[in-house]
Amino acid sequence: MAFRDLRAFIEEAEKIGEVAKVLGADTNSDIGSITEITAWSPEHPMVLFDEIKGYPSGWRIAVHALDSYKRAQLVYGFPDGLKGGELTRWWRNKLDNLTPIGYQEVEDGPAFENIQNGDEVDLYKFPAPLWHQKDAGPYLVSGGASVLQDPETGKLNVGCYRGMLYDRNTLGHHLAAGHNGQVIRDKYFALGKNCPVVVSLGHDPSFLVAASEGVGYHENEFEFGGFLRGEPYEVLRGPLTGLPFLSTSEVVLEGEILHPDNEPLRVEAPWGEAQGYYSAGFPQPPLRVNAIYHRNHPIILGEPTLRYKNRGAAGGFPKLARAWHMLELSGLEGIKDVGRVGPYFVISIKQYYSGQALRIADYAMSGLGDRPPRFLVLVDDDIDPNNRNQVEWAITSRMDPASQIYIQRDRWTSPTNPAGLTPAKRTIEDYTLGTVIIDACKPFRWREDWDKMFSSSLIDEDLRQRTAEKWKDVLGRFITEPKPK
Repeated sequence: MAFRDLRAFIEEAEKIGEVAKVLGADTNSDIGSITEITAWSPEHPMVLFDEIKGYPSGWRIAVHALDSYKRAQLVYGFPDGLKGGELTRWWRNKLDNLTPIGYQEVEDGPAFENIQNGDEVDLYKFPAPLWHQKDAGPYLVSGGASVLQDPETGKLNVGCYRGMLYDRNTLGHHLAAGHNGQVIRDKYFALGKNCPVVVSLGHDPSFLVAASEGVGYHENEFEFGGFLRGEPYEVLRGPLTGLPFLSTSEVVLEGEILHPDNEPLRVEAPWGEAQGYYSAGFPQPPLRVNAIYHRNHPIILGEPTLRYKNRGAAGGFPKLARAWHMLELSGLEGIKDVGRVGPYFVISIKQYYSGQALRIADYAMSGLGDRPPRFLVLVDDDIDPNNRNQVEWAITSRMDPASQIYIQRDRWTSPTNPAGLTPAKRTIEDYTLGTVIIDACKPFRWREDWDKMFSSSLIDEDLRQRTAEKWKDVLGRFITEPKPK
C-alpha cells in the first residue's frame, strides 16, 4: 500500500487501533524507557510521543513503525493470515519478480516548508532522546535514512546509519566498516574531499524498509522502495549537494561527512546494541549539517536497537526471503527452504551429489547481501528450517561433530556482537570473527541406507488416531493432541 508520507501511515494505523499516544514525555528519561519496555510485548502498538518536554506541541517522535503483523501488512501488502514460512515464501516470490520503479523529480514539496541555512542551522530544535540509559548522548538519528552517491560510478546508496547529536550543527554518522556507505565515504576521502550526504529523519516506512533491506550494490534503494509501495517516490534535489530525498520527508539534514584533514575525529558511542551490550565509543568523522529542511510540526522516526524487541507474527520474514532469493540466484540445485531458529540461519536442501551441502554453505557464507551468518545449519528437505524441534533433532541425531562442523576464521561480521571484538580490533574497525557451519544432513554417501539402519520410533499416525478415539473420554485433549511437528 502506498503512503504519501509518515503522517498518512500513522493515520491508517490509527484507524485499525495500532497507535498509542503519549503526551508530556521527557527525552532524557521517558522516551527511551517507554520505547524499550513496550517493545517486549508481541504485536505492540506504534507509539507517538507529542507535547515532548521542552519542545513545541506537534513536534513529535514515532517509534515501532513496523513492529506488528497489521502494520507490516500495511507496508508489504501480504494476504491476511499468512505467517511463518508461508509468509517468507510469499515475499521470496515477490523478490523473484521484482520490477524496479524509478523516482520522479519535483520542484517543490512539504519538506521545503521550513528552511535553515548556514548559521541558522540548529539541531537542538528537534527532540533527540537518550534511547538507552548509558548512551554517550542523545541520538537524533535512529530511524533515519542517509543518501550518499559513489563519486566514481554515480551509484546512489541509501542506508540506516545512526547519528549522535554533538552540537547545533554536528552529528556523528556511524558507518561501520564494510557498509556501502563507508566505502563511498572513503572514496571521497581518498580524493581529499568531504563526503556529501542528506539524511531524512522521518518518512513513509517503505523508505525505511528500502534503506535497511540490504539490496545489492548494483540496485537502487529508491527503486526498491517504489517496487514495495507500487508507486514511484517523488523526490527533491538538495540545493547544496544535488542528492535526492523524498519530497514528503519530515526533516532533512543536508551536509557533508568531514575529511579527517579538515576536521578532527570525534568519539561516537557508547550506544546500546541489539545484542544487549553497549558498543564501545571510538573516533569517527563527524557530519556537519549545512542546511535543514523540515515540515510544519515534524515527526521524527525512531528505531533504536533493542535486545528484546518482539516484532510480532510477521517479524523477520523480509530478511529470510531476501536470503532465499539470493541463494536461488546462485543457480545451485537443491535449495528447498530457509529459516531461522534462535541464533541459527537454516537452509534445507535435497541432496543430489556428494559435496553439494558445503557448496551451498560456501555461497551462503558470502553474506547474501549482508554479513554472513555466525551459525549456519544445513538440514535435509524433510526438516522444516523454521521448526526449532526439528532443527535441533537433526543436529543431535544426524550430525557427527568430528566431521560435520566447520569453523571459518576472519569473516566480516557485525560490530554489534561483543564476542571476540576486542577494543583494539574495534579501534581499527576490524570486524572479523569466526563463523560456524553445521552440516546436519544425512551423510550423502549412505543417505539411502539411513532409514534402513535407523528406523523411526515415533508412533504411526493410524495407531495414534485409534488410541485417541478409544481413550478421549478419559484423557481428553491429552490424548487427542496431534503429533508434534
